[in-house]
Amino acid sequence: MAEPVRPINSAAAAAKATILKLKKGELLFKEGDNSRAMYLLKKGMIRIFKNRGDSFIEIDTIHSGQILGELAFLDGNPRSASGEALTDCELVEISGPTFLAVLGSLPDWLKALLKTIVGRLRAASTRIRQLESASTAYDYSDKDGGARNANYVYLSPSEILKSGAALLLVAARAPQGDDGSFTISSGMLIRYANQIMNVPVAKVSSFLDVMETVGVTRGATGGAAQNFFVTDMGFLEELIAYLNEENLLEPRKRHDISANGFKIMECIMSHFDQFPIDAKTGFRIVNMGEVKRREVLPDGRDPFRFEEFQELVKIGYATNLVFKGSDDAFTSIHPEDFLRVFRFQSVCTKFRAVNEQKRKGAA
Repeated sequence: MAEPVRPINSAAAAAKATILKLKKGELLFKEGDNSRAMYLLKKGMIRIFKNRGDSFIEIDTIHSGQILGELAFLDGNPRSASGEALTDCELVEISGPTFLAVLGSLPDWLKALLKTIVGRLRAASTRIRQLESASTAYDYSDKDGGARNANYVYLSPSEILKSGAALLLVAARAPQGDDGSFTISSGMLIRYANQIMNVPVAKVSSFLDVMETVGVTRGATGGAAQNFFVTDMGFLEELIAYLNEENLLEPRKRHDISANGFKIMECIMSHFDQFPIDAKTGFRIVNMGEVKRREVLPDGRDPFRFEEFQELVKIGYATNLVFKGSDDAFTSIHPEDFLRVFRFQSVCTKFRAVNEQKRKGAA
């Protein structure tokens, strides 16, 4: 949470305001809180969001020079939304006594407050409806064509695609360094992803966090004005094509994989190079029994069951198991194809983890 640093004197009266500093990811206030203060954001960006079911709706992104938290300050009701730092932030906390002490002098922050209230109230209803629609994804868990359920997600497939396309577009126009990386302007990316493609800045930031963990970008965290680097343009293009193709497929034909299925893929990857390649077919012959023995858990449990492996067979990542004895089961896997889809599934798994984290945070 916010850490008080030092008091400052109000220019209009003897009232005092407090300077607060937040690190990226810290909450300034939470929906439902009874805090009675508003804030002038001097440095950084803060996202405003609401709980919606088991996830979030992005309401707005506050930039330096703007005021936030003014509605609860004025009417005394609990906070109607939460505020989280997208970058390291510095704010001026304006308390009730401070507000009353300087009211007659009409300082600049009060003028900004009045303008903010009028603008936000006028656009609130329409904007929230639009954002609710943009935050809706469909659950196609019934792949036989049954009814589908609408669930709220933080990063929807379309927002991931839009963010990726914006990053690819900006990278394609960026200078390339001697190491092959492309220098990206954060401001330019936000212009394309947020202003043109209408993806909230908070979601662009989460998209970049995932891209950094999978080695597509480097130095993508921090202030909004800094540059960062795209280090794997080829994979970024392949990823966007893969996600787009998956999005266009019928639900029953998509290459969705469960957490257990991905865990099996990780186990295979840990020992993949240690199994031989068939000279005729070019496939690697993997003994899943040996993989199980090498990956046994600390408490002695098996890392997976053979029947769970069928999930990889069903989506075409491996052939059916051929059992030789009670402990050995062999499958054929195309090396290049498996490495490619493993990386795709790694990215998809991380996006699912982001959505799950947001859902738990909303609970």
